[in-house]
Amino acid sequence: MKALIAQMVPMSDGVRLATDVLLPDGPGPFPTLLLRTPYHRAGGGANYVSDGYAVAIQDCRGKFDSEGHFRPLLDEQRDGIDFVAWAAEQSWCNERIGLIGASYLGFVQAPAASGQHEALKCMVPQVCSASFFRQWARYNGCPALYNGLYWNLCNDVVATRPRLTHFDWDEICRLRTLEEVFARVGFESETLRLWREHDSEDEYWRSVDQYPLHEKISVPGFHMGGWWDHHHDGQCETYRNIRAGGATSAAREGQRLMMGPWGHSTFGARGDAHRSYGQWEFGPDADVSCHADAMRFLNLHLRDHDDGITDEPPVRVFLMGANRWLGLQDWPPRDAEEQSWYLHSAGHADGRRGPGGLSPETPCDEPADSFVYDPEDPMPTLGGPIYQVFEVKGPIDQRPILNRSDLAYYRGEVLAEPMAIVGQVGLDLWMASDAEDTDIVARLCVVEAGGSVTNIGVGSLRLKYRESFAEPKALEPDTPTQVHVDLGHIACELPAGSRVALIVTSSSYPRILPNPNVVASPWSGAEPRKATQHIMHDAAHPSRLLLPVLAM
Repeated sequence: MKALIAQMVPMSDGVRLATDVLLPDGPGPFPTLLLRTPYHRAGGGANYVSDGYAVAIQDCRGKFDSEGHFRPLLDEQRDGIDFVAWAAEQSWCNERIGLIGASYLGFVQAPAASGQHEALKCMVPQVCSASFFRQWARYNGCPALYNGLYWNLCNDVVATRPRLTHFDWDEICRLRTLEEVFARVGFESETLRLWREHDSEDEYWRSVDQYPLHEKISVPGFHMGGWWDHHHDGQCETYRNIRAGGATSAAREGQRLMMGPWGHSTFGARGDAHRSYGQWEFGPDADVSCHADAMRFLNLHLRDHDDGITDEPPVRVFLMGANRWLGLQDWPPRDAEEQSWYLHSAGHADGRRGPGGLSPETPCDEPADSFVYDPEDPMPTLGGPIYQVFEVKGPIDQRPILNRSDLAYYRGEVLAEPMAIVGQVGLDLWMASDAEDTDIVARLCVVEAGGSVTNIGVGSLRLKYRESFAEPKALEPDTPTQVHVDLGHIACELPAGSRVALIVTSSSYPRILPNPNVVASPWSGAEPRKATQHIMHDAAHPSRLLLPVLAM
């Protein structure tokens, strides 16, 4: 292998970005893979060189040896397009280029591909989002707390930044204002300030939203992710958007999706870390080589080598519970039946006095379920598809929180036969609150035969965004309001003898910054107040869980 270290690649505005080029043995030119990273280019991409690819890996603007100023997400389209154009002109490149990378290295691919350079032939975005106001900095409007603080404080470029070992992250998460956070850590984060100031889907967020870019994508893509990754919804929706509206037939027909039972940091693992997550074991079929699958796709589009991949379904998802792979013609599967499971109770659906019900029967005259949400005593985050630094993640038994008073809990009858939930889950909820703003957090669960109430999906919504992320609107206190909560994409088979279950609450700490129950920007120091929440399910307000059920 030959290495060209710290090549300073000029961007169109004159800023130079540090790039390492790794070349296979031989005369070349070679098919080429490009990676762009804010985490340092050293050591990245070498595993592709042994497969016969030239690899160029670049530090993002303002990171490490690159010139300029690092502004997360804001410069990736221009710099990515310039990088592709530069690589296509190099003597070691045969003008057949692919993009690859995970997490932020996946974020940068659609912006680069939107330039439609003729040398770019494909992309492989892995474990990454697409709409950052809805899927990263916010979760459908609910500010990401641990994720937002941890990622920015660890990755902002600040000359005076200490090693971040002088405080406890839980301590930082409990501070009410960014000024308190900055005083405690010893430096300021420009990006966190921007995230606080831009508290609606305004021009700042629209400038980095990748959904509009999807119609400009002209190349095939292989979208690879995990059901327990906090980016998995964005991964599925990027596939769906380009598949439906990409710029060329090659793009529309060439999208592929692979979703396994993995988290963000275990996506590329092998062995035990690939076969289990949280409290579930997924068996030997879960332990596949994501690198090998990516190489099959790259070899098809960069080397014209078809090993049979074109005869396979474009969608491959791991069906949790059954612990096997499904091959599908599209995502979400078109032949899934959307079933309505209506909420029922006698007015006291909780884990202490007994759960409410879930059934296909529409409700009649039923009293609402009520609970009090206190921002100073938020519901703990307990597993789910969450940020990788959480200690407790993935499928986790929820019974430890069912004795709390700040939730409503519903479950269906025992299933006589297995039920495969495959697609996008939603919740149409009628509710009322005495607050001007609050959150709804819903957890889809399976009650297993042994009694464990295991989460398999989660969704949240800050209710001032219930009608529009661009135009927040206060609630009318104590007024029945219908909201839709997206519980995400899933493929899970519930076995015979189990039950469907739903937990509805108003917080998830430290995944989400607790809503103070007033209209306010995040980390603004707004004085919190308690809110009384009413979950309604009567003939006039039929709340329902929407489950895509696929016949097996």
